[in-house]
Amino acid sequence: MSNLSDEQISIYEEPVNERVRKFIKIESYFDKMIYFKNKEDKYDSDSALHTLCELYELLSRSDLKSELIREIESHNQYFKKIKEIEGTDINKLNSLLEKQDSLLTLLHSVKSNYLDYLTNDVLFKTIYKNFRSPLQPAAVDYWLTRDSVWRTNNFDLWIEPLKFIKESTNFILTLIRKSGNFQDKNAEKGFYIQKLDQNKNIQLVRITLSSDVYYYPQISVGKQRINIMFMTKDEANNLVQYQEDVPFLLTICCL
Repeated sequence: MSNLSDEQISIYEEPVNERVRKFIKIESYFDKMIYFKNKEDKYDSDSALHTLCELYELLSRSDLKSELIREIESHNQYFKKIKEIEGTDINKLNSLLEKQDSLLTLLHSVKSNYLDYLTNDVLFKTIYKNFRSPLQPAAVDYWLTRDSVWRTNNFDLWIEPLKFIKESTNFILTLIRKSGNFQDKNAEKGFYIQKLDQNKNIQLVRITLSSDVYYYPQISVGKQRINIMFMTKDEANNLVQYQEDVPFLLTICCL
């Protein structure tokens, strides 16, 4: 398993807390927008637009700026403690701490009303108001029928002020994902259980599988243990437990 390349694997993630779950969702939104926004087809632009509306909805209902600051400050304290441990790579750690300080300075400089430019944009407001409606108003059709360069430039103007969110969430999630070491495991008849060290601050569980298999992990994380049940589908498309042994990589990410 550990010898597979990135193209040969599928990674499944289970966040242990809602904050990490939100960061992963935001990461997914940005990935989708960046993937679809530069394509020429209007349906791709519509997908990018729909995703921007979902992101705006999430951001307008939470104080994400404060959550990002708290998370980075928490990581900052953790890595400052590590700095005192003998054998620590001081240069690498100092570089990481400098990046954290830079992001904190950036986040503190962002005004609490940073979404006002979208809220007050008449075209975007019209699009957002109707993005869950099966019928689109003429303003949306107008936007989608402009040439692809015009749409892309317009879209870039909408997401540019939000790049600080992408940069911060990507940095946080990269640190969390790199905090764990993968271990080869085997799920007998599709089921695996492991006790957890309750003294560790577990943030994310990752399962790595070969991409050519026909099953997936159903992950449940409690205070004392992780339960993993590998599922597949039968001929009637019912989801059922896979009944054979499953080799997989388990990564428990703690900070």
